[in-house]
Amino acid sequence: MSAPDQQPNATPSWVPPTPATPPEWQQPPASKPGMPKAAKITLGIFGGLVLIGGCNAIITGGKGTDSTPTSAAKPAPAPTVTVTVTQTVAAAAAPAVTVTAAAAPAEPAKEPAPAPGDSFAGSGTYLVGDDIQPGTYKTAGPGSLGMCYWERDKDSSGGFDAIIANENLKGQGVVTIKSSDKVFKTTGCQAWVKAK
Repeated sequence: MSAPDQQPNATPSWVPPTPATPPEWQQPPASKPGMPKAAKITLGIFGGLVLIGGCNAIITGGKGTDSTPTSAAKPAPAPTVTVTVTQTVAAAAAPAVTVTAAAAPAEPAKEPAPAPGDSFAGSGTYLVGDDIQPGTYKTAGPGSLGMCYWERDKDSSGGFDAIIANENLKGQGVVTIKSSDKVFKTTGCQAWVKAK
C-alpha cells in the first residue's frame, strides 16, 4: 500500500449527533388503552349482585314468602348504588367510567305475629290458645281492602267442613272465639280488640 492510501489514526472531523429519543428497541412498550384490572373486578362484582337480585325476583315471582295481603306494609324504595372508577393514562386525559346498579328490592315487611293478649291484626290465621286467647273480640270493619271476613275452624285442615262459623262484614263486627275452636282466620279487617 502506498502512503496516500493509508490513513493515520486521527479522530474524524465529523461525529454523528446523539439521537434525542432512544431507538425503538430501547423504548418501553406503549401502554394499551383499556380498563384497569381493578375496574373490571368492581364491574364484575356489581354485575353479579344485579344478576343475583334478578334471579331472586324470578324465583319468588316478585313476591315475598308471605302471600297474605296486608294493608299496612309497603315496600321501601330500592336503594341505588353509584360507583365511579377513574382510569389514569400517562399520555392522554383520564376517562371516567360510571356504573349505576339498582340493588335488589327489599322484601315487604311482614306483619309481626301477635302475642296472646287483648288484640291482634285484622288479616291472618291464628291458633286459638297459642296465638290468640279465647274471648269476645270486636273490629271496626273493613280496612283498606274494602272487605272483611272472619272464620272459626275446628281444625287446621283448611277444608270446608272444618268451618264452625264465618261471616263477611260490611261494617263493625263482633265474634266470640271459644276455647274449643282451634283456628281463627281473618282477612281485610281492621285490628280485632278484646271486648271489655
